[in-house]
Amino acid sequence: MSSHSLRAKRRHPETKRERYQVSHITFELSTTAKNGTTFALIAGEAAQAKDQRPLFSGHINKGMATQLRQLAHRVAELEEKL
Repeated sequence: MSSHSLRAKRRHPETKRERYQVSHITFELSTTAKNGTTFALIAGEAAQAKDQRPLFSGHINKGMATQLRQLAHRVAELEEKL
């Protein structure tokens, strides 16, 4: 079970969760002894609570930071054209 689900959040309120808003998507990072470090993508502007559950979640792996920097660089290039 995801450590980002509503049920997990209620069961383990002490778990540290970091949230980062990027446009209409929320990135949530969570670290637990059992699951390690995980992330979830959540619809940040969802009107109903049922739609605020993670769209996707997974473990943070080596190389992801580089991939995210590449994405950020490309988004920056596109922003310049606006």
